[in-house]
Amino acid sequence: MERYFMVAKENQKHNLLMPFLLCILLLMVSPLFLGIENLTEIETAKVLEYYVVFISVILLPAVFLPEQDKDIRDLLSSKYMPIAKLYSIRIIQVLIYLMLLLGVYMYLLKAGNCTFAFGRVYMGELATMVFLGGMGIFFYALTDQVVVGYMIPLLYYMLNIAISPNKIKVFYLFSMSMGKYEWKWTLGIAGVVLLVAGIAIRSKRK
Repeated sequence: MERYFMVAKENQKHNLLMPFLLCILLLMVSPLFLGIENLTEIETAKVLEYYVVFISVILLPAVFLPEQDKDIRDLLSSKYMPIAKLYSIRIIQVLIYLMLLLGVYMYLLKAGNCTFAFGRVYMGELATMVFLGGMGIFFYALTDQVVVGYMIPLLYYMLNIAISPNKIKVFYLFSMSMGKYEWKWTLGIAGVVLLVAGIAIRSKRK
């Protein structure tokens, strides 16, 4: 267990610190662009799905950033801890950060007199984050290109804005804004599959 905490500590120090601070900054400046007080549940969902979701795109693909350097990748592959386990620890760490940031932000929305069912909206937004961030993880692992890992989720986000939700259905990112919470189950499960597939693909890459 101590080794796992050491991995998380080193990951925070050398890999996640700047993305994490960027996410905090993104959330802190949100009042400059969005109304975050006296919102209905639908309005709250729009703030989360259209804006807050970007922190997952910032944080999750960062899991693989150290291995952009092949020498570091080779060094890690030769260590006593399996590389797949190393990636899993990093992803769990990022998911904890996402859950924490989302929870704090939604608490502040509640403090701003926004009206919404906390648990339902929290889980729905978390599912969207896991899906969009998992998409970044998957395509980063598949192509070994950091730019692709960030661009594909952003392109998918823009696609969801541009076309009718009836064409995407259960994979529509903004379904809570339409009052359709049941679609989030599919997004969440698909996101977990993308994360697992990304770890598997990346672990086998030399």
